[in-house]
Amino acid sequence: MKKKQLPLMIMTTLLLGIHSFGTVEAAQVAGKSGTKPIVAKSSTAVSGKAPVKAVRGTIGKSTFKPLVTKPAPKVTASTAIKPKVTASTTVKTKVTASTTVKPKVTAPSSVKPNATTVASTKPKVATTTVKPKVTASVTTSRATAAVVTKNQVEQATTRVRVENTPDVRVLLGSRRQDASVSSANGVDVLTSNNGKVGSHKVVSVGVRGNKIAVNGKALDSVVTLKPSSGDIFTFEGKSYRGALTLRANNGAMMVINAVPLESYLYGVVPQEAIPSWPAAALEAQAVAARTYALHTMEQNKNQLYDVSTSTDHQVYGGVSGETQSTTAAVNHTKGIVMLYNNRPINALFHSDGGGYTEDSVNVWGNDIPYLKGVKDFSNSNSSASNWTVSTSRSALEGKLNAASKGVGKLKSIQLTPLGNPGKATADRGVSGRIKSATFVGTAGKVTVSGDDLRGMLGLKSTLFDFYVNQNPASSTGKSYHTFTGKNDTVYIKGHGWGHGLGMSQWGAAEMAKRAGAGDTNYYQTILRHYYSGITLKKMY
Repeated sequence: MKKKQLPLMIMTTLLLGIHSFGTVEAAQVAGKSGTKPIVAKSSTAVSGKAPVKAVRGTIGKSTFKPLVTKPAPKVTASTAIKPKVTASTTVKTKVTASTTVKPKVTAPSSVKPNATTVASTKPKVATTTVKPKVTASVTTSRATAAVVTKNQVEQATTRVRVENTPDVRVLLGSRRQDASVSSANGVDVLTSNNGKVGSHKVVSVGVRGNKIAVNGKALDSVVTLKPSSGDIFTFEGKSYRGALTLRANNGAMMVINAVPLESYLYGVVPQEAIPSWPAAALEAQAVAARTYALHTMEQNKNQLYDVSTSTDHQVYGGVSGETQSTTAAVNHTKGIVMLYNNRPINALFHSDGGGYTEDSVNVWGNDIPYLKGVKDFSNSNSSASNWTVSTSRSALEGKLNAASKGVGKLKSIQLTPLGNPGKATADRGVSGRIKSATFVGTAGKVTVSGDDLRGMLGLKSTLFDFYVNQNPASSTGKSYHTFTGKNDTVYIKGHGWGHGLGMSQWGAAEMAKRAGAGDTNYYQTILRHYYSGITLKKMY
């Protein structure tokens, strides 16, 4: 009986040994994959050209008016990567992330180099579980992570390296006329399902009913054109990087440039800053523009496009607008984004702070922790930092009447005289910017907000005071707010250009001159000065 059982016991032992070996091997392989993800490296005024306008959107629970962007991709702490593997399999998980956004824009600034602003958003929090499936012969598995939102940003930047730069959808415009698209090595034509239907040296595109026509043939409601090789194409004589998406929309053709974020910045930074500025100032602008774009992309992720090419968002010049110095600034800061509470901030900026920037609560009513008033280093001798305009009492009355705020013949202006910055009053912010002013006349009185007053009078900023019949250039400089009722002359002396929130572009340019020899990261000092309490992280 025992002799007969011996061979069976030997066979059983051998089978159990083989099974145990296979299990251990598989466990070791799984340990090489998702359990140890790759760790990412942490990490506007006047003078020839003036920075452009500022934009507004929303932040967190607030109703903040500046622009918005989309956060980058991420994997949350609860993300689990559980590849199915067999013995001897080597798994390398590659995580790709995409980003998108939606802006709410306001308060443009007529300045150049463009002043831009990015508002904050309230994105939905997403958690991602990535489960790549791997076979014995597989050496790489891919997992696509969900878009990074809210508090997931920090984890994404410290645990996962995003291999690819997200694409930005830039609305170039809308047209009814046909247009030409070309590329040096030809253009591939794809329909909405990414099916390639041809390749041509030059393509004529237009709208026919509810479809996009290519070379006269109606194809689809959405058509994408990509360079057959390389990344540059020409649309109506102007060159861009990336691809071109055309959408039929109510008898017109929406023209959208889908371009990698870094390539997009090549065409943005030289429009938003002056290329001859010190490198640190250009690098600070690059990070602000990148953060703005991500924030806006998140807001517009469910829209047909993320940003336009105007000062409503950020001015974008395509390939023709690129310069060597600004491209170097973008490359030096590749993937670096400003975060607050692990979210890309609403990176507002303006042309010139006029000596002091402002708290957000005193401008648009929302108290944003990283948008606090700080000393501005802009050149006090520039026409952007200090300016004076003059008008008459009757003209001022006409402006009030046109805005439906008429009070009859003006008698006085109730407003705290402009003093030294650092302390807010009931009607002025911490920088001295006007929150509100009350005009008293023969027919009553009316209170006007600083923003409305600036727009009504066409002024560069809300940091100003009135001097009735007192020229501030020749008098003691003391403001005077009482009218005589005769031929009153009203002088308005002001400081700065733009809304005064976030980074002062000319201030950044002046700060950059302080960078020590060999200090290649001084742009971080600039950003941390103008944006309170932020952190800088490399998102990809």
